[in-house]
Amino acid sequence: MFLSIIITLVLGSIIGIITSVSVYGFISLVKFLTNIFRNPERNFETISALFTNTSEFILFIILIPFAIGLIVGILREIALGDRWHGPPDVILATHSEKKPLDIKSGFISSFASILSISAGGSVGQYGPLVHFGATIGAEINNLFPKKTQYDIVVGAGVASAISSGFGAPLAGLIFAREVILRHQSMASFAPILVASIISYVFTKSVFGIEPIFLGSIGDIESLYDFPFFIAAGIICGFISIIYMKGLTHPNFFPNISKIKPVLQPAIAGLICGFVSLYLPQVIGLGTESIREMIEGKINLQYAVYFLIFKLLLTVICLRMGLIGGVFAPALFIGASIGVILGFFFQQINPALDLNLLTVASMSAFASCVIGGPVANMMIILELTSDYEATLVAGLSIVFASLISYKVIGQSVFDRVLLNKKVDLKMGRENIKLQQIEVSEISHQDYCSLTLKMNINDAIKKMVKLQKGESYLVDNKNILINKFELHFLLNQPNKKKYLKDLKFNKFLKLRTTNSVLQSIEKCKTFVGESIPVLEEDKKIFGVVTEGDLLNIYLKVSKEEKEHEHED
Repeated sequence: MFLSIIITLVLGSIIGIITSVSVYGFISLVKFLTNIFRNPERNFETISALFTNTSEFILFIILIPFAIGLIVGILREIALGDRWHGPPDVILATHSEKKPLDIKSGFISSFASILSISAGGSVGQYGPLVHFGATIGAEINNLFPKKTQYDIVVGAGVASAISSGFGAPLAGLIFAREVILRHQSMASFAPILVASIISYVFTKSVFGIEPIFLGSIGDIESLYDFPFFIAAGIICGFISIIYMKGLTHPNFFPNISKIKPVLQPAIAGLICGFVSLYLPQVIGLGTESIREMIEGKINLQYAVYFLIFKLLLTVICLRMGLIGGVFAPALFIGASIGVILGFFFQQINPALDLNLLTVASMSAFASCVIGGPVANMMIILELTSDYEATLVAGLSIVFASLISYKVIGQSVFDRVLLNKKVDLKMGRENIKLQQIEVSEISHQDYCSLTLKMNINDAIKKMVKLQKGESYLVDNKNILINKFELHFLLNQPNKKKYLKDLKFNKFLKLRTTNSVLQSIEKCKTFVGESIPVLEEDKKIFGVVTEGDLLNIYLKVSKEEKEHEHED
């Protein structure tokens, strides 16, 4: 027992250090390539400037975004497929033994996201970092002779990525448990916390990188301020629904199926390039613009532009195949909403602290998008050391979440998985049952009858095998009919061929049906067994209600034991 604890903690430390190095490399490469691809020195303030800087215009606005988008499109086509490489994959991996994270796919998607961000795509870096950290954790675990539970090492990788990327170790712990694992087992607490702390300390001491520190935000002046923070939360909740539906709902985005998938990211890159001519703040991560909005340096007009274009560009980029996260854009959009609301709210309450309002709106919007309300509050606390900012952020988060949860679910990740037929609201045990095909628990313990047999032959065989039911199949094992013993015994002419008997309606399952689907189908079933058919209607085997009940009890017991492990 003691040895197992030591191994787990050592593993958490290793994951923390390696993830820290990887995150540093990721962020450094993003910064380096951004300086190359986006040439921050250029400035096109007027149309005439385009003609005097033609070469720069062609290079930075057209060629680079298009070329980088094309590379991302090729990577998606040959290596990544249509998976949303980010937190949804990580969540699914911790909830399903059949969807493990792949190190090759993790590295390729991370590289693609670096290119997408650096070329000016309106995407975030924290989603890819979460996926990358989780992949590292899973891969390190594979190298150990004594394996730690998969969801724990994945959670440790996630926490480490958040910790080193944000400089927020406690937020990393909470995010991993609240958003990714969706359970609070004691067995996961120690290794994930160790990984998160080690990652933070290593990043700070070795690389000399200080966390993104916003500093003290402001003060709550009176109770009269609270209705405004509540209102901000509600408004952020409704706008987050638009944002998330834009990202995930098929009817909220034009049909682009006629555009070759490999070209879609390139077109998204071009769109971002042209938008950057007059509104460069909305492309890329937008970290400096977020800081300026919090400090009150952005006026109403620009805040409106930021909100509209950042929301639209992020949806376009992610729907058209650029790879990146949704968190950084959510922070940007939320801060824009806060600035806009501040202009109107201050007309009613001049004493209202607009910096606090911006932070509260930013947190509320981001919390709706990624889930994890407690994690989002902890991020604010660790980045600002401002208790009052954390309180008002929490208040706005509560009301924003109440709105968005009813329509979308806990996060945009939930909606992505729901589109893939994975409903996280079902709970971990039901998700696992959804991942187990009924063919895996079917067996051959059944009575089969041939077309050449008559009723007497069938009765004799069923009695010999002690079966109350039998299945009539042809010479290719295709299921024709199902008979119960009492039905055959009641037939007056026992020499009648089975093929001449009337067809009986009966329940059938497919090999591809999940155990969960099968349980749902069998709610009103009465009988001995249920046939499981292949696509060509050949009988693969049978299952009983007892088989379905046993696998359900087994999975349920495993999950309860896991969640209550010390």
